[in-house]
Amino acid sequence: MITSLTPNRLTKAIAIVQAQIDERLDMDGVKALDATLALEGDEHFRFQQLQSQAHALGNLSTDEAQIVYLALGEGGCSSNGGWSAAADLATKVVVTQLMGELLSKKLA
Repeated sequence: MITSLTPNRLTKAIAIVQAQIDERLDMDGVKALDATLALEGDEHFRFQQLQSQAHALGNLSTDEAQIVYLALGEGGCSSNGGWSAAADLATKVVVTQLMGELLSKKLA
């Protein structure tokens, strides 16, 4: 799991999602969910841009932006669906949800 030393919205959400995954999904469910979260190169780039903009605008703390950055990695790892090799499923879920929320704000 990618976390920071300072508790924040993302670390709390990641812990909640991890508990839900552990409680509700079998291995096939985990694999299926993970497959739906795979990123293409252009998505990876847009996610990094969004986290950078959100941090610059004060919508993400430095720790939260760092979690997103570390989850995505510099270029993504093809063996982990375009995410960094260290990104676990709960982190992918939370970061993907965050990106949707940031896009909604940007388009509003």
